[in-house]
Amino acid sequence: MPPAERGTRSTTCLTRVDFPTPGFPVTAIFMGCAGGIVAPRRDDAALTTAYRSPMFVVLLPTSLLAGAGWALGRLGRVPARPLAQVAFWVLSPALIFESLRTADLAASGTVVLFALAHLGGMFALSMGVGRAMFGSDRAGRTVASLVLTFGNCGNLGLPVLLFAYGQGGVDVGAVFLATHTVLLATLGVAVAAWDGHGGKKVWAALLRVPWLYAVGAAFFARWVGIPDLLARTTGLLAEGAIPLFLLLLGIELAQVRGVGVARGALALALLRLVGGGALAWALAGAFRVQGLLRGSLIVEGSVPTAVNAFLLASQYDRRPDLAASALFLSTLLSVGTLSLTLSLLGPGG
Repeated sequence: MPPAERGTRSTTCLTRVDFPTPGFPVTAIFMGCAGGIVAPRRDDAALTTAYRSPMFVVLLPTSLLAGAGWALGRLGRVPARPLAQVAFWVLSPALIFESLRTADLAASGTVVLFALAHLGGMFALSMGVGRAMFGSDRAGRTVASLVLTFGNCGNLGLPVLLFAYGQGGVDVGAVFLATHTVLLATLGVAVAAWDGHGGKKVWAALLRVPWLYAVGAAFFARWVGIPDLLARTTGLLAEGAIPLFLLLLGIELAQVRGVGVARGALALALLRLVGGGALAWALAGAFRVQGLLRGSLIVEGSVPTAVNAFLLASQYDRRPDLAASALFLSTLLSVGTLSLTLSLLGPGG
């Protein structure tokens, strides 16, 4: 598969749109992967305006899926646990496998170092924030580490980069995503599985988690290749991951109770967006990157919480209500923060 195709395949369900004006706002491309984005006709001004609406293009597809899950959760029709198991053991590994298998990792040095520095900085921040906010509540501290450290740099970050900077931005984002995915499958699992009773349980959890094997299988597939039939199968599974994640998010949100959860979730959401963005800007200056590379890295560092962070919290029963609330709020608020980020960066990054 040519590099250009590999760079775009990692979004799993992203559709390129050629809009009549170059200034298409970032608020019109959030969560396009949840339902695809259809290009408006150039001669239909009203439809174009509708597709530019943040409420229509950004929040509507995501909100409908999460809302359907919320309704199911409130009615008690579908328990969250079986869906979480399907997402964790089947769809999420397929998404990780496809993202890494199809990513263009050619020019990766600076991007990998930047991603490692950003993830490390956010993890350090999360340790202090978790202790300050949750004290002896180990589950709360775990959620803080997950939602602050890991961002939605794939299913949200890559579409933003495509429309903001074109294929060059996607190529940078794919390398960032690959680095992020490897750490999510190792550090993320270790954080979620840690119970304070030594490392044996963590190592056992790592060996049981399918994500780590998905990472290894992806790099093996890049080396030897896989049959088209298998590639189509894993691609279909990967495309089903995000809709199920959003339904599961809604089901978990239906179980949220109490003002304390909402307050803690809002604080974590703001820290993820503001802290992640500020750290990305600082690192861009420290690495002395310029232009498209600078803009792409700052965008990837400014995205909201990753859906897989919530999935880990749900799998290991680490306050999934708090994780779901933080994920929802950070995604909602990021419509404004990422729009501001791209405005400050300008068209050239």
